[in-house]
Amino acid sequence: MGMQIYLVRHGKITWKNEKAYIGQLDVPLSPEGIQQSEKLRAHFETIPLDQAYTSPLSRCVNTLDILLAERPVPRLKIDALKEIDMGEWDGKTFSEIKNCCPGIYEQRGRELDIFAPPAGESFIDLRQRVLPAFAEIVKEKSSKSILILAHAGVIRVILADLFGLSIKEVFNWKIPYAGIFDLCYNQEKEKWICKNQ
Repeated sequence: MGMQIYLVRHGKITWKNEKAYIGQLDVPLSPEGIQQSEKLRAHFETIPLDQAYTSPLSRCVNTLDILLAERPVPRLKIDALKEIDMGEWDGKTFSEIKNCCPGIYEQRGRELDIFAPPAGESFIDLRQRVLPAFAEIVKEKSSKSILILAHAGVIRVILADLFGLSIKEVFNWKIPYAGIFDLCYNQEKEKWICKNQ
């Protein structure tokens, strides 16, 4: 059997209605996020899993705890799987940044891959942090079924790498709360396939 990876985003978080930059700010799951995590548990109930990896931020750890419940699947927290560091923008709303720094706000839109907020990371930085950790996971578990519970930014850089996409291109992929990317490695073709996209 080839390698099977389930890339899963955490459930919905507790936050104000207004869109904001949430990076490594540790925010909890909302009641809806808990329900989404319970649906994930039902979805994965009959799927064999050999190992689970998670970002150490509580929204991921809690999603994984609900998803796996009492299943005896080894769980490992990986610091490199934390969401992109938004630096001084973390927890600020889009409108706050747009109002106080319109030029910088627009620059981020234009240069999504290379732009880093003050004291934060760019998506290029994120990729350099995440991909070595992902490579280690893949190397260790060459014929296993594994689950990686992470954040939208982390999932995007992994998908971009596996499917030869730019950061800007991978933003066309929807990554909803509690979204699942069902990936398997086709040894014959020597490439990754996303079964549910």
